Amino acid sequence: MSELINIKYYNTLLYLFLGFFMMQFALRQFLQPIIPFTPAPANVLTSMGLIGTFSVAALSVIIPFLIYDSKVPLRILYLVVVTTALWGGVLLSYVYPTYYLTWPWVALSTLLWGLTIVAVILAATSLKPIELILLIPAILLQLSSLVNYILNLMTEYYLIPITIPSTALAYPTLLLVITGALTLTALALIGFKVSKWSITGYALTMVIAASITLPLYQLTVDNTFMQHIMDMVFAMGFGVLAPPVSVPLMSIMLGLYVFASLALIINGIFNNRRYLYLTALAVTYVSTALTPHALSIYFASVAASSLAVSYISRR
Repeated sequence: MSELINIKYYNTLLYLFLGFFMMQFALRQFLQPIIPFTPAPANVLTSMGLIGTFSVAALSVIIPFLIYDSKVPLRILYLVVVTTALWGGVLLSYVYPTYYLTWPWVALSTLLWGLTIVAVILAATSLKPIELILLIPAILLQLSSLVNYILNLMTEYYLIPITIPSTALAYPTLLLVITGALTLTALALIGFKVSKWSITGYALTMVIAASITLPLYQLTVDNTFMQHIMDMVFAMGFGVLAPPVSVPLMSIMLGLYVFASLALIINGIFNNRRYLYLTALAVTYVSTALTPHALSIYFASVAASSLAVSYISRR
């Protein structure tokens, strides 16, 4: 009975983590870079930004509990490092605003970076073969982003002259983004089981994805000017570097990501809870892979979702 209560508690933590992470992504991570270029009323954008910021604060509370209850190797080390990184920076910002330039903080960030890579490897080795195959693009996206982070740290902080192949990686990254959208959609469809609620959920998911994709596609498919505009939005909001002519295709990929993420959640609610863990893994990997890992919350989110998958797979 106690084991059943524990897993229900852990599932609740994961629901909260996934919900707040998606809110911070939509209302903070995506919205912040494009606010200056958005013609919406300022008070609306401010309210949305505040919700996104509060979501980050909520994640900073939930993630330590999620890690502590994961019962995986090194969980105490993860708990100490992640909690220090998440809340230490907040406290230090009041007394020493440039704390992030000091060597102790750089050392802590480097340790968090290493632990995040270990967590990704733990998650990858815990996946079932078909899950691993279909999540390889998301895993490669996350690992390439983590490698770029340490290269940036070495060149900008330690002033080591290393050539960072960011531009050269633009097209391979774009290929991984496209492949990832297709494989995540396949993963969602594999987990589909026919039932009244599942069919209803999938229908609503398709409507939501189409309502995002179709306006963007119709706006850009025959309009070169809007392709250039939306290309900048994709670059600022999602971190996707792509030629303007590919924006209609990227609109379709965005719709597939939305559909796959929501469909995986539907699978997790009505079929198998494991799909919720896979959703958290995919969402955190993809949404943080295309933006610089400058914030501790990105490392912490990836580590938390990875350890959660590792924990649930070992049960």
